[in-house]
Amino acid sequence: MAPSNPKKPVSSDPVPPPAPTERQRAVLEFLWSFQERMGRTPTGPEIARHFGFGDASSSYQHLRLLAQKGYLEITRSGRRTPLAVRLTDLARNLLQASYPLLGSVPAGPLEEVVTAADKGIRTIEDLIPELKPGDYFLTVEGDSMVDAGLQPGDLVILRSGTTPNNGDICAVWVEGQGNTLKRIVLEDDGTITLQPANPRYQPQTYPPEMVRIQGELVASLSIKYPGR
Repeated sequence: MAPSNPKKPVSSDPVPPPAPTERQRAVLEFLWSFQERMGRTPTGPEIARHFGFGDASSSYQHLRLLAQKGYLEITRSGRRTPLAVRLTDLARNLLQASYPLLGSVPAGPLEEVVTAADKGIRTIEDLIPELKPGDYFLTVEGDSMVDAGLQPGDLVILRSGTTPNNGDICAVWVEGQGNTLKRIVLEDDGTITLQPANPRYQPQTYPPEMVRIQGELVASLSIKYPGR
């Protein structure tokens, strides 16, 4: 009698759905945003035009693959009927913390459509890819750096533990005076000049032992509300 093969234990854990590709996720984000704005599903040609596909067949292929993965339900389709799809709960859970980045819009001559982008903004890292662990934020107070594009109320992202180059903008601590955000100038005699970016303010020079670099400027965020 041949020995019986032991049965492998069967896992009761649900199998996670296949993750969408970056392009498929971008299609989901576009569908969600379009439906929210227009109250209908975009047509195959509209999807193709937004993403620069050669023709609408590529749009339908992406929709079919997303439906196979469980992110869409195609409720109506065909040559003589408008396309209609519904985002499943799986798709909505995936996108609920995402803000669609639909592309770029010209601020010069008028153009018919925006330029397509293939991603959404879900985390601060999506907005600022240069972020690294340990980076931190500060709010700008005062107008001494306005000519460097740093306005009062802006958020600046700083990185500690680096060796700034001559001319970098840094948050520094000056002994006996406190903290400030200035461009650092390393003088030939070893002193450090803190250079403002506003002609109303004068540069200040200190011996190196009085100055401690707290963080180098990585990026800044400015939020403006029209009419305020």
